[in-house]
Amino acid sequence: MNDDIRLQELFDDFRPTLTDNEQFSSQLERRLAMIDEIRETQAAEIRRYRMAVVAAFVAGIVFGSVLLAVILATPSETPLFSFGINAYPLLFIEQNSRLISAFLTSLMITVSIVAILNTSELVHKMKFS
Repeated sequence: MNDDIRLQELFDDFRPTLTDNEQFSSQLERRLAMIDEIRETQAAEIRRYRMAVVAAFVAGIVFGSVLLAVILATPSETPLFSFGINAYPLLFIEQNSRLISAFLTSLMITVSIVAILNTSELVHKMKFS
């Protein structure tokens, strides 16, 4: 309690003197210039992130669509891959390889889009923080 009163008195008695110092002004201007430089660097970084997100989105859609088209364009009687073993689980995968590949490709596209949207949201939060 006594310490609180002494601290309060110390702060109450503190009256800083403000002088018009050229060095203070130059330091302030330098710091403000550094802040502007940091803002410009951050804005450029956010632009690069956005371009990367757009490029990844377009590439994912194009490659995924091409892969899906190739999978669906192959003859239905021909499996996409063969194990050469007559075990039931492997035969099931071999017989349904087109459907499984189409499903996995669609899943990869979906996960990629969700990841890109999350990255885009992160970049948006960076801009306003």
